[in-house]
Amino acid sequence: MLDVGFETNSPVDSLLPFHQRNSSQTLHRSDSNTSQDLSGIIDLHAHPPSLPPIADALGTTPTNRDANSDAASQPYSGPPFEKADSATLLRASVDWSIISPHHKHSSPSLSQRRSPNNVNHISPFSNSAFSPNSSLSLSWPATIKTPFEASLFQHYIVACSDWVDVCDSRHHFTREVPKRAAHFPVILNAILGLASRHMWLIGKVDEDRSQPYVNQCLQSLIVALEDPLAHWDENFLVAVILLRLHEEIGEDDEQCHHFGTARILNSISSFAADGGLRESASWVSLRQHIYVSLTKQQPFDLSLDNYKHSCVFREYDDEAWANRIVYQFALILQNAFEDVEQANTLSREKWRELNADTDEWYRTKPWSFAPLYSDPKAGDAFDGSWPVLPTPQGVVAIGLQYYHLCKILLTVYSPNASLVGIAGVRARKSTDAAIRKHIRIVIGYSVSNSHCSNVMFQGSHILSACGAYIVDKAEQQACVEYLACLQRMIGWRTNKVLAEVREQWDD
Repeated sequence: MLDVGFETNSPVDSLLPFHQRNSSQTLHRSDSNTSQDLSGIIDLHAHPPSLPPIADALGTTPTNRDANSDAASQPYSGPPFEKADSATLLRASVDWSIISPHHKHSSPSLSQRRSPNNVNHISPFSNSAFSPNSSLSLSWPATIKTPFEASLFQHYIVACSDWVDVCDSRHHFTREVPKRAAHFPVILNAILGLASRHMWLIGKVDEDRSQPYVNQCLQSLIVALEDPLAHWDENFLVAVILLRLHEEIGEDDEQCHHFGTARILNSISSFAADGGLRESASWVSLRQHIYVSLTKQQPFDLSLDNYKHSCVFREYDDEAWANRIVYQFALILQNAFEDVEQANTLSREKWRELNADTDEWYRTKPWSFAPLYSDPKAGDAFDGSWPVLPTPQGVVAIGLQYYHLCKILLTVYSPNASLVGIAGVRARKSTDAAIRKHIRIVIGYSVSNSHCSNVMFQGSHILSACGAYIVDKAEQQACVEYLACLQRMIGWRTNKVLAEVREQWDD
């Protein structure tokens, strides 16, 4: 990123710098710890003002709120949540009526504002970036200043928002977030920055003009972080998530904003069960963390306990079923990578539990949550093309992809894979064949449902982690063509993934 051009003689100056993360590698058991200490939310190459843990910035959750404060933003004060195992959550058979917090889909709440005339103490709520627009006559022309920005804004809505809304039946990032941008400049700048970079990646503009918008967004976020009395709401989280998307689709993903979303969600645990935009943003962030954990083979730095009380475990639409298996995959990643002393292996008991829960999700899912057509032998062997697996909706393909991702990880970390002798050789041949089958099916869902942009990502992620299992030369070439197609179609940079898998195949 570029220097945003302001002095950093604030409390953020004394904090730790960002550390470069380990590069991707083939998924395997290792005694090394690939985790790193969490760094700051923002890293600027020229003058890196690293930021404090959000908990330190917050102190405690503010309780002084005005009379108009949204009830959905209040901490949950009802009876304590009961512990539910993952199998119960996936089946959604627990009685949530007595333990669920209130879920409201409502506008953002604000803490009591200080006088904007106090220039000696800048608050995000006296700063125009986080304050609602005070204009009595809001209009799009008052928000969008140029024809170019109008094209960027529209591009975000029609080409980018479906990436994040694919598992959200209410489409908050398509319908609600653009309206918030008219009120909150920090969200507007994040949208324009993301859209500008994506339009450049797909060749609609001749240069990446995103950095000025990103810099303005970063300045607002830093000002907000310096205020110890600020009350972080979903607008702050949405801005950081959009910056994280901007970061993910760039050439060099430094994960600066990845750590920011983790700190926000780990500090304000109710977001994942608050309903509305807050809950939707929490699930988007979870998928972003899954991507990093899988491709970097590093421990999960997001608390999954916060998600156990989400409404997806008591709803029955396709989006809820997809989110349940996303949560299950996150649990598998968390368990697979958390114990470095055990060489990243699962205990036999934990493996059986996770495998049983995954199978239970597949057994109890709706009959309609399935491909429109599927060959019984799909994925058994590569015959020159990927399996044909069209689905009625993109979200169905996403959910089924995550199911097969679960099976891949469970197969890699199966207790049978550690057997020695002749039995071990036979077990490894069997597990390698099973992994290849699941990879083919994941990519088959991608190419069969390419109208849904998000469905294309999972094939890239699993090849980055497990590409070494593809040993047939013709199949390897098909993987290369798939990754190249992904970059052409939706702008997702796959050059690094291609270099990684080729390195794996040469070993």
